[in-house]
Formats: sequence, C-alpha cells, structure tokens
Amino acid sequence: MGYLELTVHDKERVGVLTMTHGEENRFHPDFMAAFLAQLDALEADDRVKALVVTGGHPKFFSNGLDLEYLMPRIGDPAALDAYMRQVNGLLSRVCLYPKPMVAALNGHTFAGGFFLAAHMDFRFMREDRGWVCLPEVDINIPLLPGMLAICQAVLPPASLHRIYYTGQRFTGPEAVAMGFVEAAYPGDELLPRTVAFAAELARKRTRTYAEMKRRLRADVARILAEEDPKHFLDTLRFATS
Repeated sequence: MGYLELTVHDKERVGVLTMTHGEENRFHPDFMAAFLAQLDALEADDRVKALVVTGGHPKFFSNGLDLEYLMPRIGDPAALDAYMRQVNGLLSRVCLYPKPMVAALNGHTFAGGFFLAAHMDFRFMREDRGWVCLPEVDINIPLLPGMLAICQAVLPPASLHRIYYTGQRFTGPEAVAMGFVEAAYPGDELLPRTVAFAAELARKRTRTYAEMKRRLRADVARILAEEDPKHFLDTLRFATS
C-alpha cells in the first residue's frame, strides 16, 4: 500500500510530500512509519531544502488518529501506549525537523491532523472548502499536554480558547483570522503558492534554521516525550467511560 508520494521541484529545491493513505490519511502505525522513513530520507537529500506536506484526496488533509485501529485495542494498555508513543514520535520529528516544513491544507484538518499541521512551521489552506477543527471536547478526549503546548505556540489565546472549548469547525478564511494559517487560496492555487512560499524558506541556511527551530520548539518536544506518556491511558479512557 502506498502511503506517501514525493515530488521534487528541483529549481525551487522544494519537496512536496503528498499523503495518500486512503481518503483521510489517518495515523495507522504503518503510515506513521512510512512518514518517518520519508522524513529521514529527505533530511539527507541535498536536492530538498524545504518540504511541503499536503493530502492526496481533495476532501481531506488528515483526520488524525486511526480509530479503527485504536478502538479494538482500548483494553490493551501496552498497545495503546505503543501507539500513542508512535504518534508523539511523529509529531516530535515534525516539530524539530531541521528543514522548513509547510502545510498545504487541501481539505478537512481535524484532531490529530490539526496537530500534525500545527507542528509544521507555516500553514496555508483552501479558501473554498475544508475545515480545521479540534473535536475532542465532543468525543470526550481531553487534550494532552503536548497538544496544548503546540496550540499555545501557534494560536493567539482567544483563538485557542474558542477552538479548544467549542469543537467548532472553521473555514480557511476563518482560520486565517484566527492566526492558524498564513493565507487561504482557491484550490488550484493552494499548492503552487505554498511551494513558492517554501522556496523562499529553502534559501535559508539549513543549519541556522534548524537551530532556530530547536530553540523555539525544544520545550514542546520535551513535553511530547516526557509529559504526555503520563496521560496516555487515562486520556483515551475518557472516550469509553
């Protein structure tokens, strides 16, 4: 099964990584393993100085956790812990990835998909379709400390307050007004405009960019690794209690 497709824009020195795991790009363990392997390969690829991530289906960027995989394992603490550690491993890798990463939100960006995008450096979105949403308040899953930390890093307090407590869905233009995305474009302009933005970042010196990112995001990565595992099991059990 194909999980990801890579296109390299040689002139711009930008790689476009398209997620192709079904329609929704949910976080199955094999999908996450493939994503991490691709990030490792691109880190060593001198052709690529910046990376754009998007979804392959016009309806979804990503719908987050793979509930079909997860729910049958809800009674297996070891399996739940291993799954959530893999999720956090992916988010941490994106959080501190040494090359610029930009999200092109081509469709719905919910829950874990929202957090995947949030850990990237910049986000752009379609203006004509798709929502961003944190539905956890309605599915009884309190946000983990790492989720809150990245939200606090990328959202103004008033925007976080609204998206956190309401579970409301927000369009591209609304996500711009909230400060979550840089701009919203028509569907046919989203990817080329995002690649053009990433091309400007590709001119930055990688070593300097990576260190600047580390200094900005090191505490978020620490919370993902050290604090979140203390809450994995009790958080997931909210959904079944």
